[in-house]
Amino acid sequence: MMEPSGNSLIISADSHVLEPGDLWTKALGGRFGDALPRIVKGFDGHEGTFFYLGRPGEAARIDELVNAVGDEQRVKELVQAGSDPVFRVQLMKADGVSAEVLNPTFALWVPRIPDPVMRRACAEVFNDWIVEYCASASERLLGVGIVPVDDPEWAVNEAKRIIRRGARGIMVPTQPIEGAAPYRSAVYDPFWAVAEEARVPVTLHIVTGRVRDPFTYHGADERGEVPRSFLELFGEAAPVLANEFIFGGIFDRFPKLSIFLSEYDASWLPILKYRVDRIEKFPGLTPLKRPARAYVDENVFVGIINDPLAGKLRHEIGLDRIMWGSDFPHPPCPYPHTRERIGEILAGIPEGDRAAIVSGNVSRLYGIDVAALA
Repeated sequence: MMEPSGNSLIISADSHVLEPGDLWTKALGGRFGDALPRIVKGFDGHEGTFFYLGRPGEAARIDELVNAVGDEQRVKELVQAGSDPVFRVQLMKADGVSAEVLNPTFALWVPRIPDPVMRRACAEVFNDWIVEYCASASERLLGVGIVPVDDPEWAVNEAKRIIRRGARGIMVPTQPIEGAAPYRSAVYDPFWAVAEEARVPVTLHIVTGRVRDPFTYHGADERGEVPRSFLELFGEAAPVLANEFIFGGIFDRFPKLSIFLSEYDASWLPILKYRVDRIEKFPGLTPLKRPARAYVDENVFVGIINDPLAGKLRHEIGLDRIMWGSDFPHPPCPYPHTRERIGEILAGIPEGDRAAIVSGNVSRLYGIDVAALA
């Protein structure tokens, strides 16, 4: 097994914070009460501790989310790091990780909240929290705010607000909110324009779309839907990318907009390029300004955690598109053996290619000052 050299830079393009379970009830309890996302004891007749998503009928069992891999002390450290940025940086340094792009954990489900007023309020609360979390080490902790974009005016104002406060990325639901206009609609153009002008990547992350998270199915009957949900979850980004961003004209109107597909893996990108080439020949579509696959090659970045084929297919995917992430502090992450794990998933890959995947591409996309990290 070939490991990354001891001096090579490691930057995680996909890590997470772990929001306090009472984040939303403390801030918004007086307005929305028990409708808010929160930790609850027991759910729909099932025993245990759950996180209620804020959507009727959907909650995730906490012990299944934790999936305690390793000893109790390790899990305790991960949980503390999720909400304690100073402690987090200590663990990062011990593990040889120089910087991380930080996504939500519980707030990934915010786009599924059906009440639009509460949905936007919950997004604002999370965005304020993550900006403050990252402020103590802004060169190492790059926060991603979440902006459900069903209300274009609110989305534009919220994007500007969090960028001004230091957010380094903006996450939108993988699919538009139910009942909202499709992303290709011109009503959202001012929002894409904000992201493009600020050179802030827009993230599409698993479980933010319309496919129900498999962890919210409980009991024997519901668990029968898990295989379908699991596969649909990881396949949700491709149709949106093709229908809205490529053939919907978003990339033509905003040619410098960058989309980051987070946790969707990468080895399917070559077949997507083949498919969009075929779609381009379909009669009656609005002509594109570039070949269809060029939008994937030039506007799209893709994250990997454990994708076993991404390294082997790196040239077909696009070596300058692939960005590795640790998923820290979710317990299946490789901490405290990150360097060894990277050596396993990128075994046999030349040092220069490996450096692009584990630090070069992400530092270029997010404008990370590598010299400052060193």
